[in-house]
Amino acid sequence: MRYLPSRFLISLAGYSTLVLFLGGLLSVSGGCGKHPKTADEEAPAVLPPAALLVEQQVSGMILGSTLRLPTALVVSDKGTVYLIDSGNRRVIWFDSHLTPVRDFYGGGGSSGRLSEPAYLTVDSDGTLWITDHGSRLLTQCSDRLEYIAEIEPEDENAPMELIHPTGIAVTGFGDIWIGDLLNSRIAVLDAAGQVAQYVGDFGYAGGALNHPGKLLIDDKGKIYVCDTDNRRIVVYDDRGSLINEIKHSALENPVAVTLDGYRRLWVLDKFSGRVHCFDRDGAYVASLGPMVSGTDQPLKHPSDLVFVPDGRLVISDTGNDRLLVCQVLSGVNP
Repeated sequence: MRYLPSRFLISLAGYSTLVLFLGGLLSVSGGCGKHPKTADEEAPAVLPPAALLVEQQVSGMILGSTLRLPTALVVSDKGTVYLIDSGNRRVIWFDSHLTPVRDFYGGGGSSGRLSEPAYLTVDSDGTLWITDHGSRLLTQCSDRLEYIAEIEPEDENAPMELIHPTGIAVTGFGDIWIGDLLNSRIAVLDAAGQVAQYVGDFGYAGGALNHPGKLLIDDKGKIYVCDTDNRRIVVYDDRGSLINEIKHSALENPVAVTLDGYRRLWVLDKFSGRVHCFDRDGAYVASLGPMVSGTDQPLKHPSDLVFVPDGRLVISDTGNDRLLVCQVLSGVNP
């Protein structure tokens, strides 16, 4: 594994002063899993993000294999980071310092190996859930990547309706929300893996989804869905009712979302390699990237982003086979 050292000199037009504002102030967690406690709703307004500064890069040889096509990320309440290394069809467990601890290729012998792992989440009990687009299975692991079980999502009322799982979130009630990619909808499963309802399919009041990607559930129980090919983020309550949609002309191919400690929504655009920030009311704030200070390569087809508890933003830069760990720099309003 290689690390890129910090750089403390940066120049940005339009800002007279840059301060490291969010580092150490945010207490956050991202990914598809449940979001922990956030900053007080009455906290004063924060300065808009001005830039990202890479302070650490994770790439190269990790636990015996070269990191290749890193994709989905999730952070547990303990600050543990899990990553899907899709090129090696495994999940990597990192500690809170981004040091690799262990990897996981699947369970139950060769037939239980991960095929095309897509997304992952951590539920309120600390159990890790992995969706596999190739096998169409959900795999459960302990927080130490110990294999627990596999579930095949099924609709007993329509046995020929195959589910092609992508993003995943688990509510506080134990309902499992998974993106059904090819059917362009969300399947809501009970604990046994049976479909309880569909959300966002054709005829739904909120409009049809189009190839949903990552799912994120916050501490209020709201579920954010990357409605990728409709170029928007759709927000539902835990019963599947539409709350609102977040749209902006800057969004081209939103594939991932995460929240910071001020309930700002951060959206990753895969094709443009840009990171967009929206405030807690869904208003557009800023766009950063694809060139990130501290590295000489722009983001290339990035797949996911999460905040770790110390306020740094971790981006899986898939096309460059690396993770970037960034400080969020805030500018002084003119």
